[in-house]
Amino acid sequence: MMGDSLPRKLSLSVLSAYALPGLPLAVATLPVYVFIPTLYAQEFGIGLAVIGTILFATRLFDAFSDPVIGFLSDHTNSRFGRRKPWVVLSMPLMVLSIYKLFVPPDTVDDTYLAIWSVVLTLSWTGILLPYSAWAAELSSDYQERTRLTSAREAMVLIGTMIAAALPTLLIAWGYPSLRTHAFGIALFVVAVLPVAVLICAKVVPDLKRGAQNSLGLREGLRVLVENSAFRRLLISYLINATANGLPATLFILFVSYRLDMPNSYGPLLFAYFLSGFAGIPIWYQVSKRISKHRTWCLAMVIAVASFVWTPFIVGPGDYYVFLTITIVSGLAVGADLVLPPSVQADVVDMDTLESGQQRTGLYFALWGMATKLALGLAAGLAFPLLQAAGFDAEAAKKGVENTESSLFALAMIYAFLPVIFKSIAIGLMWNFPLSRTDHAEVQAKLLQRKSEA
Repeated sequence: MMGDSLPRKLSLSVLSAYALPGLPLAVATLPVYVFIPTLYAQEFGIGLAVIGTILFATRLFDAFSDPVIGFLSDHTNSRFGRRKPWVVLSMPLMVLSIYKLFVPPDTVDDTYLAIWSVVLTLSWTGILLPYSAWAAELSSDYQERTRLTSAREAMVLIGTMIAAALPTLLIAWGYPSLRTHAFGIALFVVAVLPVAVLICAKVVPDLKRGAQNSLGLREGLRVLVENSAFRRLLISYLINATANGLPATLFILFVSYRLDMPNSYGPLLFAYFLSGFAGIPIWYQVSKRISKHRTWCLAMVIAVASFVWTPFIVGPGDYYVFLTITIVSGLAVGADLVLPPSVQADVVDMDTLESGQQRTGLYFALWGMATKLALGLAAGLAFPLLQAAGFDAEAAKKGVENTESSLFALAMIYAFLPVIFKSIAIGLMWNFPLSRTDHAEVQAKLLQRKSEA
C-alpha cells in the first residue's frame, strides 16, 4: 500500500500541514446548513419547503459527480502527485461560491440559491474527496490513521467554532444582522482557505500512483458496493450523518423560537463545537483500548441518552438545561467526525488485499456522496415537515407567534427524529466485522505481498 513508503508515525509538521485546510473547509459543511436556510428564509422570504427541496436536489445532483472525481483522482498521475492538483485547482472556485452564497445581493430568488449551492458543492467535492483519500494513503497503521483524522477533524471543529463565535462577537460589537454574520464567515474563508491549501500542498507528500485500477468506473462502483463491510459502514454513516444534520439545519430556528432566545445561538453553537473538540482526544484514547467501531457506538449511545429528552424538557428560557444537553451531545460528535473515516481507510485495505488494486479515491467518493446526501436529506426532511406543521420561519419579522403544536413539531424534528436514526446506526455498527486484530492480519498480508512482488 502507498502509505508503507512513509514512516508509520507521521511528523508533527506533516500532520499539522495536512490538517490545516480543515479549518476553512469546515464552513462548507455544517455552517452552510446552519446559516444558509435561515438567512434565505428570514432575509429574502424564500419558503422553507423550497429551500429544503433546493438543498436536497443540489446534493442529489452532486452525488453523481463524486464517483467521477474519485475515479479521476485515482487515475491522476502528474509530477505534483495525484491528490494535490485537485485540491489546489478546486480552491478558487470554492472561495468564489462561498462568497456568493454568504454575501448575496439585496434581491435574490430561489434560482440564485440553487445555482451557487451547486457550484459550492461541486468545488467542495473537488477539494474534499482527494483531500480525504490523501489521508488514507499517508499511513497504513490502524491507530495512526485515527491520529491523522483526529488532527484534521480538530481543525474542522476549530473552524466551525470560529464560524459559531463570529455572530456572538458581532452582536457584542453592535451588529445583530444575520447578513452581517454571514459576511464575516465568508470573509474568514476567503482569507484563510488559499493560505491553508498552499501550505498543505507545499509540506505534505503526495506519493506516486499506487496499484493500477484496471476496472472502469461502473465496474469499480459495483465491486465497491458488493463489499459487505464497506456497505454496512456506509449505510451506518449515512444514517448517523442525517441524524446530525437535522439539528444542525434547525439549530437557529430552534434557539430562536423554541428556546425563545434568538441572540443566544452563537454561544450555544460555540459550546457545542468546543465540546466536540474536547471530545476528540477522549475518543482517540478510548479507541486505543477497544475497536474503533465500538468506540463510535459508545459515543452514539451517549448522544442518544442526552438528546432524547430535549423536546420534553426544553422550553422558553431554559438556557442552562439546553446548554447541558448541547455540551454532552457535542462531546459525542467528536467521535462521529474522527472514527468513521478512520474505519473507512481500514476497509480500503481489505479491498486492496482482495482486489490487488488501489481505489482509495473511489471509496471516498462514495463516502462523500453519503455525506452530501445526509445533509440534503436533513434539509429535505426537516423543512417540508416544519411547513406542514404550520411553522413560520418569518414569524418574528411579521410580529406573529407560532402555535404550540408547530413549536413542538420543531422540537421533535430537531431532537427526537435524530435519536431514531442514531439508534439504527448503533444496531448496524455494533458487530462490525473489522477489529484491530482483523486489520493487523490484513496489513501483514499486504506487506507479505509487497515483499514478494
